[in-house]
Amino acid sequence: MTCNPNWPKILHELRPGEEANDRPNLTSRVFNMKLNALFRDLLQNGVLGTTVANIHVVEWQKRGLPHGHILIILRSQNKPRDNSDYDRIVCAELPDKSTHPELYNIVTFRMLHGPCGALHPSCACMSNGAYSKGYPKIF
Repeated sequence: MTCNPNWPKILHELRPGEEANDRPNLTSRVFNMKLNALFRDLLQNGVLGTTVANIHVVEWQKRGLPHGHILIILRSQNKPRDNSDYDRIVCAELPDKSTHPELYNIVTFRMLHGPCGALHPSCACMSNGAYSKGYPKIF
């Protein structure tokens, strides 16, 4: 889970000219509220099944925003065993643009990369007309 600097609870409290990474007190509190809500869903409400063990770590990114790594171990009966079990839990589809336009816009803006390259030099992964992270890399 990663802190989103555009969460309304963060944006609402920023002073003019401030960015989320200027206010670690604010971002950490909002992130912690969202993380606790995720834990309630996972551990208490059992959205993935009964959890028998869990551990998590929160780290701070270089730009000043927190993110968490979470490991949960499910009861044997709740562990996914085949493709249909995984398909029930994981969805890798774009939302339908006509029936869920807001969700479609969020997913395509936040979760998809590109286009990038010479035709789109202003893409975040580009710097001075070249890929800033050295891609493509040799296999």
